[in-house]
Formats: sequence, structure tokens, C-alpha cells
Amino acid sequence: MAYNHGREDRKWRIWKEAEEKLLRECGVDEATIEQIRMADRADFNSNRRFYRWTNDVDRRHT
Repeated sequence: MAYNHGREDRKWRIWKEAEEKLLRECGVDEATIEQIRMADRADFNSNRRFYRWTNDVDRRHT
């Protein structure tokens, strides 16, 4: 199945908003939440590049 960036981005944003809400309820400061968001976004982008690449490889070999 092809990687759909829009769908995955939407799922990530929904998950991230819920996580940040929980962090705020637990008293985590905004600077820490921002650092976590940046690290999570970098991880998301890394996964996106990986899945796009593997999808391209699959298409070449079929």
C-alpha cells in the first residue's frame, strides 16, 4: 500500500495534540513541550523519508 503523507500527517497531529494536552495537565513547561514536539516531528519526517524510499524500491522491483 502506498504511503499517504496527508493521512499520516493528520494522524500524527491528532496524536501530538492529545499528548501535549496530557503533558500540560501534568505541569510540563511549554519549552519542554516544544523540544519534544521538534524531536517528534524530526522522527516523523525521518519515517516519512524511509517509507517513501521503500515504496519507490517496491515499485521498481514489481
